[in-house]
Parts: sequence; structure tokens; C-alpha cells
Amino acid sequence: MKDNVNRIFKIILFLFCLFLIVYGQQTVGKIQLLIQLIGLAGLLVLLWNYNRKFT
Repeated sequence: MKDNVNRIFKIILFLFCLFLIVYGQQTVGKIQLLIQLIGLAGLLVLLWNYNRKFT
């Protein structure tokens, strides 16, 4: 049960980070760049969390 909830949370977080990147790309500005960087940081955290069990 806990694994399923954790997996669903990670999928939702992944989709939210992708949304932030796509939303920030639509226009040019400092705020949009910050939104993209937050989305990228979220994806990197998810990738780090996935790879952590293999090291």
C-alpha cells in the first residue's frame, strides 16, 4: 500500500515538474526562467531519488 502511494506521488510530482517547464517556456522573462529552473530541479530530485537505491 505504501509503495503504491509513493509511486503515485512521484508520478504526480513528475507531471507537475513537466508542466512547470512547459509553462515557463511559453514566454520570455525572469519569472518564467525561475519557473523552468524549479521544474528542472524537481526532475533532478526525482532522478536522484530513483538512482539512490543503485549506488
